[in-house]
Amino acid sequence: MALTTESAIQEYLKTTKSLALDPEETYATAELSGGTANFVYRLTDTQGSTSIIKHAEPYVRTHPDIQFPVVRMDFEANVLRALPDVLPSSEVIQPVGVLAYDSEAHVLRLSDGGSTTLKDVYSTLSEAEVQEAGGRLGRWLARFHLATKAMDIGDNQVAKNIYRHSYKWLASRLEKYGQDKSIGERNNEMFGSLLATDDGMVCHGDFWPGNVLVQKDSLKMTIVDWEMTRRGNGATDVGQFAAESWLLDRFRGGKGMLKAFLEAYRKERGDHWTLSDKRRMAIHMGTHIAFWPTGVPWGNEEETLECVKTGVEIIQHATDEHYEWLQKSVLEPIFA
Repeated sequence: MALTTESAIQEYLKTTKSLALDPEETYATAELSGGTANFVYRLTDTQGSTSIIKHAEPYVRTHPDIQFPVVRMDFEANVLRALPDVLPSSEVIQPVGVLAYDSEAHVLRLSDGGSTTLKDVYSTLSEAEVQEAGGRLGRWLARFHLATKAMDIGDNQVAKNIYRHSYKWLASRLEKYGQDKSIGERNNEMFGSLLATDDGMVCHGDFWPGNVLVQKDSLKMTIVDWEMTRRGNGATDVGQFAAESWLLDRFRGGKGMLKAFLEAYRKERGDHWTLSDKRRMAIHMGTHIAFWPTGVPWGNEEETLECVKTGVEIIQHATDEHYEWLQKSVLEPIFA
């Protein structure tokens, strides 16, 4: 039985012994919105305690015609179980906790980090709070990358293939917006191809403010959605979060999250972050800014074109190793 409805989940919960549930307890379920790939529900027991159920089918939930292997859930469960043994403890940021995993049904039971993401709450936070959140995340991400250099999580080919999507399709988006498509073709050949063989550390694989749950009063944060985790180059995690921070700063109030995040990451990584990695970070940030707003708009067509041009400019200067330009750009915290 496919666990794609609340009634199906309820029937499953009555019989499963794989999720560490109290057989004497009654659980209410509520489907959660926001994600696109999986079926996600909040469980609430009679005492008001909550947890999250996440179920994978072999397709994208919002686009059933797109295949998406369920092995993604195995990778998420395995990495989340392993991280507590290698990550430095933190009172303000933590990966979501695994309570149980049914590997046959591909159902994860997770701790509940709340419903508010950093992307959602950005506009309501003060400038100081946004910068504090950005700094905390930069330091945490650097520590995560340093701690997982030797961590073996297997070869998540699904994640590697999906992560190259923006590189593969950038040329066509550039052409659509009147830009030189050869820039996208060269970018995919030179840098998109590296995603298949990068092996420096564990990457989250989808590190952006929409996967950071926030308790607004304390700014405690929970990092969720680890199914795209892979061995790779951590510069791509940094580049993705930097790109989304740039978009939030540009369109939601200019509160300085990008600078705070990049400064904190650079300081925490110290001499362990090479110029080559910084260049990769810039390339990925530029690719993200040039590609994703063309499909998930942040503004009108003129503003989307601005994003495309900004991303292209970063890509070109990073590709050509124009470090003096990068030092004077929004990437100054990294290249100064």
